[in-house]
Amino acid sequence: MHVELRSPLRRFGFGGACLIVIGSYLLFAGRAFVAAHLAAKPDLPNIQRAMQLEPSNAEYPALLGGFLALSGAGLDGAISNFRTAVHLNPYESRYWLDLAGVYQVAGRTDEQAQSVEQAVKADPTTPHVAWAAANLFLVQGNLSKALPYFRIVLANDPDTVDDALRLCWRASGDTNQIFEQALPRRTDIYLRFLNLLVSKQEVRPAENAWDHLIGLQQTFPPKLTFPYFRLLIAKQEITAATTAWEQLAQIDQQMQQYLPSRENLIVNGGFEETLLNGGFDWWYESNPHAALALDADQFYRGTRSLSVTFDGRNAPEAGILQFIPVKPDSDYEFSAESRTQDIDSASGPRFAVTDAYTNSSYVLTDDLLGTNPWHKQQARFHTGPATNLLFLKVIRQPAAPLIRGKLWIDEVRLVETSDRGAGR
Repeated sequence: MHVELRSPLRRFGFGGACLIVIGSYLLFAGRAFVAAHLAAKPDLPNIQRAMQLEPSNAEYPALLGGFLALSGAGLDGAISNFRTAVHLNPYESRYWLDLAGVYQVAGRTDEQAQSVEQAVKADPTTPHVAWAAANLFLVQGNLSKALPYFRIVLANDPDTVDDALRLCWRASGDTNQIFEQALPRRTDIYLRFLNLLVSKQEVRPAENAWDHLIGLQQTFPPKLTFPYFRLLIAKQEITAATTAWEQLAQIDQQMQQYLPSRENLIVNGGFEETLLNGGFDWWYESNPHAALALDADQFYRGTRSLSVTFDGRNAPEAGILQFIPVKPDSDYEFSAESRTQDIDSASGPRFAVTDAYTNSSYVLTDDLLGTNPWHKQQARFHTGPATNLLFLKVIRQPAAPLIRGKLWIDEVRLVETSDRGAGR
């Protein structure tokens, strides 16, 4: 818009209006600058002067409230100033939390709780605000109020997940309550809680947590569940472990390759799949004197085999095993293809099938020495009345002599012969 100023009077009037606007702005900015400068040196006179210059700025009564609370000048004055701050700006959670802190010191627990709840309303997704609320109600023994605030923390702050889960478990000890009130419906959170229970050897709660995890019907890295299977196997919960393994395969199609079958109870017996190192697949461990590798150049069937290279030192075993659920009082047949090259030792490697809990031996094959083409090792056995889990290892017996050379393993099988006979 173009304004024509033809007369001196109009020019003078316009100039005066501009000066008034500029002067008002400078006065306002100057007051704010002076107030901020005074508050930067937070002693009592400076803060009070800053409040006089900017009475609508909530920061200054909050600053005065903190000063009074820390100086011991009296809690009433601190509470009054913090109340002024939250009145001027009810959307700043920090003011509400500071007010709650002063109420706590004053022993006014009801007002403290109300202030914390107002802080969460002002900032509903910030983890440290929810953390303060959760811990307040936890201290007060109000678990039903605390747990939903832990849900906010768990959903928004990955760095405090483990601490929050430990607090929830310590306070409640009820997995159903924790899942219903505290845990976001996320596989990563459920897995962290499951593994917390595993670390505490809590078998039944861990089984409950597993059911909730499977109930999400979402995929997740299977290796994250292997501590759970280790716990179940250690506690002889074989039915629960086999059911969980089947459930894992139901929600993750890739795990279908790791299920036992009537034709072979050993998982991945041809070593065609990646070794998972847990669950009911092969477990392995590093051994500097017995190097394990998947070999695509040598195999009996399929596309590869497992090789074990002995370096000439003492290696009591190959460092690989598999747990195999079986039936008590039943007939089985074990077989495996093996090939050797230049194995030199007074005690060569052998296949051993043993009860996982009693160490009762069911199969111990002849030791493998020298250089031999692929040939089958085979044995039949009958499980004892209480045997429900075997483990298969490649061991040396006796274990002490030095050993050099290379072994290949393929087509490792275990079948229930009585069951096969009944089906014919």
